[in-house]
Amino acid sequence: MRAAVVGGGPAGLMTALLLIRRGVAREVVVWERDREENAGFGVILPPEADALLRRAAPHLADEFAEHVVRWETTTVERDGDSWTTSATPDLAAIARATLNRLLWQECVSAGVIVRERVAPRLHALATSYDLVVCADGAGSLADQAGFDVSLSQVGPRYAWLGLDRAVDGLTFLTRPVAGGVFMAHAYPFASSASTFLLEGPRAIDPEDIRALFGLRVSTGTGDDTYQWRTFRERVVRPWSLGNIVLVGDAAHTTHYSIGHGTYLAFADAEALVDALAGANTVGANTAGANTLAAALRVYEDTRRPAVESAQDLGRASAAWFTQAVDELDRPLSRFAASLLTRGGRLLRDHEP
Repeated sequence: MRAAVVGGGPAGLMTALLLIRRGVAREVVVWERDREENAGFGVILPPEADALLRRAAPHLADEFAEHVVRWETTTVERDGDSWTTSATPDLAAIARATLNRLLWQECVSAGVIVRERVAPRLHALATSYDLVVCADGAGSLADQAGFDVSLSQVGPRYAWLGLDRAVDGLTFLTRPVAGGVFMAHAYPFASSASTFLLEGPRAIDPEDIRALFGLRVSTGTGDDTYQWRTFRERVVRPWSLGNIVLVGDAAHTTHYSIGHGTYLAFADAEALVDALAGANTVGANTAGANTLAAALRVYEDTRRPAVESAQDLGRASAAWFTQAVDELDRPLSRFAASLLTRGGRLLRDHEP
């Protein structure tokens, strides 16, 4: 099999790596139009991501382990008072640039062909390759290829920012203002750097953020250049058409507040390659095309329930932050408990 992968982020690179490492494809080409080696802040990796990496590439998991930052406490701060617990989620974070660099190096070492330029049109790729994987994010080329895409706004406005120091563990900073509340999600991803994700009722500039929180934020480069956004949950049906298939954010987006985006991308890659390997897919003749179609259905049938569950969880989490101002009258300990369980929504969603 010859495979083309559009997008050189975590979803695309992990898919390319597994296609080669497991012998599913004899040739894999990745197109990445804008490789920014130093862009971005930190991304969260739940323990499931580490387990997947150890299945897929144990030595790569060891390399990741040298760069991730784990935390042992969660702190909620409001009006100068703080509440801290050691009963904290088992999460870790890594610089997005480091994650992409390690995956990129591993792909090159494995024999993946990487092309740092705009990909050809999907129709041309689909004609030239047995499999085309769209891993190019929420603005995927697949949007012009006949996929049914729906977008829904979820949660408050937000901005991805950073700090040039490591905060102590997972930290939520709350600042009530007229008309609502600004809330920052902060976590360390290196010895001297943290992600500072700010939500609020309106856009404010970095100087206003400094006045409000007493912190000087860094505003990033490339796609992370300072701007306020609205999160759009992406739902696509189906995830494959012909020999074109979607993974990661090209197939679905899940609200950032549950910290599962990178893991879901990795899990898509693993499930896709598992399905292809299990089907023993071959070339573009009729039998091969039928086998490929069956494998892509297995991939979607395997992954969609887990993705939809994560999206449900993300919507529940985002709903709490949208309505956070209604929780401000609670004592700090009860406010913190409500925040960490999203008003009990996260606990209910994990009940058997």
